[in-house]
Amino acid sequence: MRYCYFLFALLLAVFPSQGQAPKTTAATEKEVLGKATQLMQDRQYESAWKLLNGFDPKHRRPAVALQQTELALNYHLRSRELEGFGFVDLKPLERLDSLRAKYTRAAIRYPFAVELVLKNLLKQYPANYKLHRALADYYYQVEQCQCAEADKSPATLYALMARYYTVAHQHGLGDYSSYYKLGYARLSQARIAESVPLFQRAIKLRPDYALAHFQLAYSYTELKKLTKALEEARTAARLADTPELKYDANFVASELERRLGISSSGPKAEPTKKP
Repeated sequence: MRYCYFLFALLLAVFPSQGQAPKTTAATEKEVLGKATQLMQDRQYESAWKLLNGFDPKHRRPAVALQQTELALNYHLRSRELEGFGFVDLKPLERLDSLRAKYTRAAIRYPFAVELVLKNLLKQYPANYKLHRALADYYYQVEQCQCAEADKSPATLYALMARYYTVAHQHGLGDYSSYYKLGYARLSQARIAESVPLFQRAIKLRPDYALAHFQLAYSYTELKKLTKALEEARTAARLADTPELKYDANFVASELERRLGISSSGPKAEPTKKP
C-alpha cells in the first residue's frame, strides 16, 4: 500500500490533472512601465492609466506612481482639483485640448490624489529624489491653473516649488523646464537676483525656449539692466511660438527701447503665467 501511494503521488507530479491551471509569469514593473510609455506615445491615455493602476492599485511603487503623475498632470481629459481624473484613448485625428472643451465633470472616473500619493511615498522613500521633482511640478501646475489646493496661498506654493526643485537639482534631476520653473518661483518671491542664473541655465539647456528669455528680460528690467533686458525681450519675440507671447515680448521690447532712448521710467512687464 505504501508503495502504491508513492507511485500515485509520483504520477500526479509528472502528469498534473487536466483541471490544474498552467503556471504563468506575472509582468514585471519594468515591462508594465515600458508598455505604459508606449501607450502614452500612441496617445492611448486611458489604456495607459488602466494598465498602471491595475498593476499598482494602492500606489505603493514609486516608479509607477511617478508615471501616473506624469499622465495625470499632462494628459488628463478632465480633472477634479487634481484628485480625480478622466482619460481618453485618442483617435488618429483627435486632439486632447479640443476634447477637453466638450467633456464635463462626469468624465472623471479615476481617483488619484496627486499630492497625497507623492507625499506618502516620500515618507517611505525619502532618498527617491524623483518624488521631490514630481511634487515641485505638481505645485507649479497648481499655481498656474489655480485648480486645487485652495488652502495654500501663492506664497506657499512658490515656497513649496522652490523647496522641492532645489532638492531635485542638488541630486542631478534638473532640466530646462525645472530651472525655468524655479526661476519663476524666485522671481515671484521678489528674489530677482536669484532668478537670473536659473533662467540662464534653462536657456543654456534649451536656447530656443522663448518663455525663459521673456522672464529673464523681466528680471533684468527689475535689476535696471535695461540693455540686457532689451536683448532678451527681442529674442523672446523672435522665438515665441504663440501669438500671445510674441505680442507680450514685442510690447516689452518697445517699452525698453523707449526707456533707453527717452527716460529711465516706464511701465513694467509682468511675469507671465504660461507653462
